[in-house]
Amino acid sequence: MGYILCQVPRAKTPYYIENISMNVYSIEELCYYMYHNIYLLDESIIGENLCFWLRDELELKKLCQKLLSLLHDNTSIGEFILPIFKEINYLTYAEFKEVSKKLKTLEEQPEGVRMKLKGDYLFNHEKYINAIRVYTEALQRTKSDNLGLQFDGSIYNNMGCTYARLFQTAEAYECFEHSYDILHSGHALQSYLLSAYFNKGKELYEQLCEEEGVDQKTKSAMNAQIQKAQEVVLPKNLDPLLDNWALSYHKSTGL
Repeated sequence: MGYILCQVPRAKTPYYIENISMNVYSIEELCYYMYHNIYLLDESIIGENLCFWLRDELELKKLCQKLLSLLHDNTSIGEFILPIFKEINYLTYAEFKEVSKKLKTLEEQPEGVRMKLKGDYLFNHEKYINAIRVYTEALQRTKSDNLGLQFDGSIYNNMGCTYARLFQTAEAYECFEHSYDILHSGHALQSYLLSAYFNKGKELYEQLCEEEGVDQKTKSAMNAQIQKAQEVVLPKNLDPLLDNWALSYHKSTGL
């Protein structure tokens, strides 16, 4: 994909993409977002508001009418975004075929699976609050989609990781406990035990390790992780560090 010069004037009022708390001002920025965020293409961006923004802010009246017609026909996401890419020839034919293939594979998955993939994508891009919201919705879909308890366990594990990144240790502990109750795997056990230490303290951690029959090698590895997490050396000048922490927190929460 080559460098694309702006072919349409930039908008005075941006289009706000809620999933990642981002404003786009041009059709080029919109195409870039759609191409690089396949898992986030949902009703929060694919809808009438986008059509009207393209019409009113970028003066793309014909494109707006085309997209509204596609919406009325309940077309697929791939078919909906194609005219947007074509408007400025943003993708090569090979690139669009690749995007279409990914979207087709995604659309064939049950809703719960799609939502988990979306949550994982948000987590990997440090959008933790949105990831938790999506994981919660995914859990509500697993029964109707007949995805099984193992799938629930994987969602609880990822939710636990997300809460841990936000330093919400109580919520992380609860999720990891659910995950271990379902999965009974070695990885789930270690996450559960480590979260117990950081939320409930050393006494419960030691008690659970004994009850679960944790071997010495695994225990030593977990103890090393605990020690490393506690070895935080703060610099003399804290202001830049605190500023970076604040920026990182706002980025991950959207607050």
